[in-house]
Amino acid sequence: MTTPLSPAGSTAGADSSQPTILVLGTAEWNSQIATNQHYVVRELARDFDTYFVESLGLRRVRLDSKDVSRLAKRLRHAVVGHEKANAYRPIPERAKVISPLIVPIHQAPTRLPNRLLLERAVAEWRRSPRPRILWTFTPVTYDLEQYADYTLYHCVDILQAFPGIDASAVSVGERNLAHRADLTIGTSGAVTAHLTDAGFTEVLTLPNVADIDVFSAGSRPAAERRPAALFAGNLSPHKLDFALLRTLTTALRGHGELLLAGPIAAGGGGFDRELAELERLGARYLGVLTLDRLAEVAGTCSVGLIPYALNEYTAGVSPLKCYEYLASGLNVVSTAIPDVVQAAARTDQIVAAASADDFVRRVLDTIRPAEDDVAAARVRYAGDYGWSGRGGLLRDIAHRMPRRAHDAVGDGAGEPRG
Repeated sequence: MTTPLSPAGSTAGADSSQPTILVLGTAEWNSQIATNQHYVVRELARDFDTYFVESLGLRRVRLDSKDVSRLAKRLRHAVVGHEKANAYRPIPERAKVISPLIVPIHQAPTRLPNRLLLERAVAEWRRSPRPRILWTFTPVTYDLEQYADYTLYHCVDILQAFPGIDASAVSVGERNLAHRADLTIGTSGAVTAHLTDAGFTEVLTLPNVADIDVFSAGSRPAAERRPAALFAGNLSPHKLDFALLRTLTTALRGHGELLLAGPIAAGGGGFDRELAELERLGARYLGVLTLDRLAEVAGTCSVGLIPYALNEYTAGVSPLKCYEYLASGLNVVSTAIPDVVQAAARTDQIVAAASADDFVRRVLDTIRPAEDDVAAARVRYAGDYGWSGRGGLLRDIAHRMPRRAHDAVGDGAGEPRG
């Protein structure tokens, strides 16, 4: 079922009754694009001591330069830690990043050593005398929930549907968590339905929101904009409809420009060849931009694109870029992924195209920069979908958790709960 929750005021403080939170992530802290988990850590750390555990490696490792470099960085961070001053992404004052050294294979032969290694990596959290919350973005938890007063599963994707992911480990993890999680958050209707089918009974649907203040600050008047359609995000063949982008690039000749920004998927099935072809057709690749720089670029464009392929994985996606684009004053044109179809039903500032031809037509129809009052209306609309309000709601959930849990369980620092 879906359980409604309303935001309430948070009470700051770090006394002995305040929980300490362990967040299990599915990404590195310094990953090139900030995702939901990075923002959640930032928001929780405003009130709570928060540990962020970097990805446990659900995707099969490839012996290519990108993965080898990532493994080398993990080893360095595991040994010397993350220095707050030198981090690519700022680490909040009350947050600590943990880089566990475990085997990135999650089957029977590695389960015991991985469990012991992970428990050792999070020993500081396990031994905390304060209430302990496990806030996990991965269902592969190695039973850390036994040390928590309260467990929350924050599911942002249907992970089993993404190529290269250990779908077996994910499915087994979700079956276990379905009986152990006190609350589950799904970020789209499809994700919530998936969680319900997996056996979770208390599911809260919270679609992704964006760091809208950064993007609204970069929004420029019509006189400083140009006819340009922007896609900002991971350039992945499994997410992007390459045929659609190729058609759009050709159609934009003489009318405007297609801009692409973000990391390029590497290894087998990467996006290098596709990107090279789009550039030959006239698209321009801007590289990986910082959030501030991306906001500056978006604020000078006219259309924000969500050109996703329609597949099992994207059916569960809740793209925060939808609200980044709106906060930049852009019209949003998307393929008909379910979460955007629902968002488009709430405002005429978002278009969920019915077909590839409709997608291209909608982009061409809005490629000229909009009048200032139209752009301003988009920025105002995006104001309801930012991290300011969402952060307050998540902190309120965290403040409520320990009180609810401690009515039923005892306390024993470092001991399994219940």
